[in-house]
Amino acid sequence: MPQDPLPIPLTDLRRRVNVARNLIRTLLTELVGPVELAFDFYREWNGCWRVRVEIKDPINARLEFTLMDTPAGGMLALPRPLPERWRLETGIPATDGTRWTLDTDGHLTPFAPPNAKSL
Repeated sequence: MPQDPLPIPLTDLRRRVNVARNLIRTLLTELVGPVELAFDFYREWNGCWRVRVEIKDPINARLEFTLMDTPAGGMLALPRPLPERWRLETGIPATDGTRWTLDTDGHLTPFAPPNAKSL
């Protein structure tokens, strides 16, 4: 039985830095309201791009995101660690309109709202 394609780590950030910034800003604004952010992009040993984000206002916090390409060509900024509210209630939105989460084993999976009915 073939498995649906999943997002893969983003390895080419050229011309996509602003997309990543806007995606993370939108994601955090959805969670806490308007925020002031500072971004620090860096590559992991395996070539994957990550971002350290410092929230400066209205709260002080630091989060890290792994940047990923979705199967439809969008970008996903996966927070590490993933807050339970996002994992269970809202999912993490990607730029292509899809939403993703982690299952109980920590595997990336499409997000299905808790009230969604199975077909």
